[in-house]
Amino acid sequence: MSGTIPFDTPWLPGSPIERLLQKLGWVLAALDSFPAAEPVTRVPARALQERDPDAWSSLFEAEMPAIFRYVRSRMGDPETAEDITGEVFEEAWRHAGTYEDRGLPPRAWLFGIARNVVASHRRRWFRRPPHLSLEAYDRPVEDQLSAEMLDLLRAVEQLPGSQAEVVTLRFVHGLNLEETAAALNTTVDAVKARQARALTRLRELCAVA
Repeated sequence: MSGTIPFDTPWLPGSPIERLLQKLGWVLAALDSFPAAEPVTRVPARALQERDPDAWSSLFEAEMPAIFRYVRSRMGDPETAEDITGEVFEEAWRHAGTYEDRGLPPRAWLFGIARNVVASHRRRWFRRPPHLSLEAYDRPVEDQLSAEMLDLLRAVEQLPGSQAEVVTLRFVHGLNLEETAAALNTTVDAVKARQARALTRLRELCAVA
């Protein structure tokens, strides 16, 4: 994702509510402390399993911004998010031998680890963090978002947790259906069902077609 993509781009796929979610993701990515990077699509599974330094360096450089954005959106505080992002990659390194090549980029595996690490911190603090936190950004986000996007963000906060997680992973963090299913340890059909229910509810809450 990149904030350089024009927000009036006519060729965006999907329904109006899906396009609005994607645009929201681009705006938030443009306000990040870390610049967006292209995901690593092909790091040999064996190189990761054997902890090859070059492979892991490439993986970290490419995927750290995306993992940080996800963690920060769940935890709110950017300093805490930096620490937890470090924990995610430490956890991935420790369990490198269990990584399996399922035909997906390794980012799906990393997002699954990030989800578990965030859940552990959430249980420890006895609170439910937002799926998209405005307070985490260095610059005032409200000034950068349209009224439509602010309404959409507030609507996402009203969704059941499983639905909110699917739409943020899919449209804000940019994972495809297969990657989202892997990250959530569920099936593609389950992701599709949650996504359909979430988009229907968001259309009702935001009055977007």
